[in-house]
Formats: sequence, C-alpha cells, structure tokens
Amino acid sequence: MLPVRRDFTAAPSGTVSPPLISNTRTPSPRSTGTLLTRGSLVTADNDRARWNARYTSKRPTFEPQPILSDVLTAGISDGPVLELACGASGNAVTLASLGRHVTAVDISDVGLGQLRCEADNRGLTSHLDIVEADLSDYQPREHHYALVIATFFWDGSVFDAACNAVMPGGVIAWQALSTPTMTSRPFRIHHGALSARLPDGFTVIREHQGGVESHAWTCLYARR
Repeated sequence: MLPVRRDFTAAPSGTVSPPLISNTRTPSPRSTGTLLTRGSLVTADNDRARWNARYTSKRPTFEPQPILSDVLTAGISDGPVLELACGASGNAVTLASLGRHVTAVDISDVGLGQLRCEADNRGLTSHLDIVEADLSDYQPREHHYALVIATFFWDGSVFDAACNAVMPGGVIAWQALSTPTMTSRPFRIHHGALSARLPDGFTVIREHQGGVESHAWTCLYARR
C-alpha cells in the first residue's frame, strides 16, 4: 500500500513519450487556505470536506486531462513531475505509467486515497509520492521539477511557488477557470493573466482559452 506522505521530496524520473489522451471531467474551481467569498469563510477544513464529499459521491475515471497531451507533445525534459491540486488524478497515474516520478499534492484525503488505490492496482507505487497538504502552506522544492501541472485551480501565491519549482528547461502547465473580464472572482482569473504573472526567465509556449459561461477556462504552457 502506497502511504500518504507529508514531506515534500521527489525522486529521479525516467523518460516518456506522448500517449493518446482523453478526458470527461467536469471542471470545478479549487481553492486553498482561508478566503472570504460571498460572505462566508472558506477554511482548509471545509474545503477538504467539500472535496471529500465530491470524491465520495462519484467514482473517478482516472482519465488524464487534455492539458497533459498538449504538454507531452510540446516535450518535457528528463526529471520529476509535480502535480498540484491533483485529487484522484489521471494525470499522475498516466505520467507514472510512463516512467516519471510524480509528486501528487492535494488537500482531500479521500481523493488521495482513491489515487493511492489506483496506483496500487496498476503497480505504480514506486513512481508516485502522495502528499496531503493545504497548498497555501505547501512549499515545493525550488528549481527541481521538469513539469509542474495544475488543472482547474487558481491561487496566485501557489502559482508563484509553482513557477519557482520549475527546473531550467522545465515546463509549467496551468489551467484555471476564468472570468470574461478583468473583474475579480474567487478561484478564477481572466484570460492572459497567467502569462502576465510569469516571472522572468519563462517563455510562453501557448496560452489559450475555452469553455463557456461558468465552465470557461484559461490555460498556459510556458518553459523556463
């Protein structure tokens, strides 16, 4: 049985080639830490409870996100992978099955437990390091990962730390639910703001948007 870890280290990785990717996940915003939204206090505990209920009510498919296919097509350097707000992640098991060592971090112990069981079933425990953590408190290793990836999640401080975790030549791949204008909304960001927030030293590979209305999203791939 693969344990849930609370340390933040990762092991060396192998190499991968692009697979065929499909996905049916319905996007939903992810949050971390303590935020004020619509007059209610969102804490790590009730965020964990919300996502635990979601993962309990619906069995995960472990299909990877389309963002992963785009990233693999663009190419990733040798090295470990970090997935933030992973949940019961198809990205993590796909990358692990291709020989990468993946550190998967999420606040939901239920989602991580499902991911752990899937890794056990596929014989991938040696390639997967599971970390239960509130991302607002989590500090990834600096300049260590060939790929840092997050899907349907937004927190500015977490994005900044994720960029700092990318090794030279590595890629950050980030997808977040978006707003149609510059208006601020909890857990969302307007299109173009991801690339605007990148620190010096990154080159944008692609930035695009999709979805409609409440499911509108923005996506960025950038290489250090």
